Amino acid sequence: MPKANRNIPEPSSMGQVGQTSGTIPPQWKPSLIVAIPLPLVIVSVVAFNIILPPPAQFSKGLAFEPPFLNAILYTVFLAFTSFMVGYISFKSYMQNGWTFLVLMGSGALAWGSTSLLSGWLTNLPSGPNVAITISNTGALVASIFHTASATWSKGPSLKKDTRIRRSILLLAYGSVLAFTTLFAAAALEGLTPLFFVPGVGQTTLRMGVLGSTAALFAVSSIMFAKRYFSSRSRSSTLYWYFLALGLTGVGLAAVFFGRAPGDPISWTGRTAMFLGGVYFLKAVHTAFKGMGSH
Repeated sequence: MPKANRNIPEPSSMGQVGQTSGTIPPQWKPSLIVAIPLPLVIVSVVAFNIILPPPAQFSKGLAFEPPFLNAILYTVFLAFTSFMVGYISFKSYMQNGWTFLVLMGSGALAWGSTSLLSGWLTNLPSGPNVAITISNTGALVASIFHTASATWSKGPSLKKDTRIRRSILLLAYGSVLAFTTLFAAAALEGLTPLFFVPGVGQTTLRMGVLGSTAALFAVSSIMFAKRYFSSRSRSSTLYWYFLALGLTGVGLAAVFFGRAPGDPISWTGRTAMFLGGVYFLKAVHTAFKGMGSH
């Protein structure tokens, strides 16, 4: 029987996710430095919101939005890192059967696939509405999965047959990809409600979706943080993961205060999400090391 990955947080005997199956490596200690960007981003958004003029008086000279730059950054820092999280969740679920890993991986896949599509659809002749619709909806789906993952308190799946576990994962991941594909096609055909109107700006629907998404990312971050701090042998994977979720939530919330695409607030929010992607990658890297050492 394969040994469980000690860097992947597992439910304790009381059914609560958050304990690890062993002790963390003695050389690893949580770094407070990597936690600084989270409050720093919040302070920066508040400062820019005070300093920058209102949208009606905002100068385009203060915005920086080169074509295809977002596509490249979204691909590297959001899509790639999310796919890695999905892969590690897949491998770990096959080992230990903890259902919350299926939810975590599905959320990562939703975030990564929609980020990839929206990044490359931003410069359509019809405007950015399609990209914004796909990106924001994908973020909402991802936040729901992450929150469900954080609240999951049941033990491992009773289905120990690897073929059954693989079928469950393929069904979950396949459903996410099918939804992403169908929703993207509907958005391209103009069958979805508008999220952004050229010359007018963001719609009420988009603001509602973004607000809900940012709140759910924040909730899942807090819940994973609570599990990290309440465990005796603290998981390095959990530490990086709750910081990544927090940065992603703050980055999405920054949209509420932006003056125009490419303004300082927009880039502050994007930087938070990109850094969140790096933290996601660090989280799965610690999981990879754990899988390779047992």
